[in-house]
Amino acid sequence: MASEPLGPEAVRVSLSNRVSSLISIQLARGKVGVEVVASQLHMSRYTLHKKLKREGLTFALLLEDVRRKQALTYMQDKSKPLVEIAEQLGFSELSAFSRAFKRWMGTSPAEYRSVRFS
Repeated sequence: MASEPLGPEAVRVSLSNRVSSLISIQLARGKVGVEVVASQLHMSRYTLHKKLKREGLTFALLLEDVRRKQALTYMQDKSKPLVEIAEQLGFSELSAFSRAFKRWMGTSPAEYRSVRFS
């Protein structure tokens, strides 16, 4: 039984997954940049933007999604200070992280942690 060739939708999903993975790696190292991710994918920033746009995505949306998922994981460790979480997610200040978290979850990080993990 011959395997079917992958359709264009499989390639697109693969691209967004690869971009998300590269964003995670960049976050772990400190700062995330679209130029660096595009370079790692051997394409220009413009080409990356164009290919993600075909999926209805942007680099900023993928970055926000990765940050949100990692934030929820980091929040489970009650011994980890919120300032440290903000830093690990690439936010310049705790207040920027708090605003983003409230947008994602509808509550502040401190309230979320106290209600969820008390």
